Amino acid sequence: MKKLISIDLKADLGFLKKPDINEGIYLTYNMMHKPVLLGILGAIVGLEGYREKNKLPDYYIQLKNIRVGIQPLQAKNGNFLKSVVEYNNSVGYASLEKGGNLIIKEQILIQPAFRCFLELDAQENLQVRLMDSLRKSEADYLPYFGKNEFSLWWHDFREYDYQPFDFTEDYVVTTIFMKSKEVIREMVQRKIILPFAMNGDEPKFMSFEELPVGFHEQLLQYEKRSFVYTNFTLGKDLRLEGLYQVQEQHGLIQLF
Repeated sequence: MKKLISIDLKADLGFLKKPDINEGIYLTYNMMHKPVLLGILGAIVGLEGYREKNKLPDYYIQLKNIRVGIQPLQAKNGNFLKSVVEYNNSVGYASLEKGGNLIIKEQILIQPAFRCFLELDAQENLQVRLMDSLRKSEADYLPYFGKNEFSLWWHDFREYDYQPFDFTEDYVVTTIFMKSKEVIREMVQRKIILPFAMNGDEPKFMSFEELPVGFHEQLLQYEKRSFVYTNFTLGKDLRLEGLYQVQEQHGLIQLF
């Protein structure tokens, strides 16, 4: 039997490193993505991370089939505040730099927070143990938000009744959701061509980000999809996959 739960994850600072570098700065993803969330859950339940070269981490292998939904909290128009920090690295390859010191620049998230929905199998022992740990706010390993020094915490454990959405009416999705050709077509038909628009007293926004959804199991590289986060009302003819109506939750969530 499947159960849907959520927790609110928060941190003072976060760094969800992108694999590329831009103008000498290591950039961060704005949104939490699924592989990072699975890593956090793996730490909570005591699964190992990266131990062997050219091998996927244990937490990913054991948790990858859990469907998740990710909703940013307290993010202005879907974007968290960011800052760039600069520090010195004088160990390892950095000692080859002039003066034996390498200056590192990193973009970091300020007070990132997300409501994370998890669809767990109540007949699978590891997932039952994970649910129990989340409910009791217990962790085998200290979870962190991308870097060891950015510790995180969670609260507000909830369990929900939920059911697939039937597309009988227009709808709002409160989580990030995967962008598709149908989403783009909907934007064009509704003439949503600006990231921000006004509708009554509520400012409307739509943000996009390409995010990892898993790993290519041979290349050991991120597999990515484009995601949307918006408060626009979407037409019932736009049939997104994995949409669910959640008890006591305004709007819908997408599980992936």
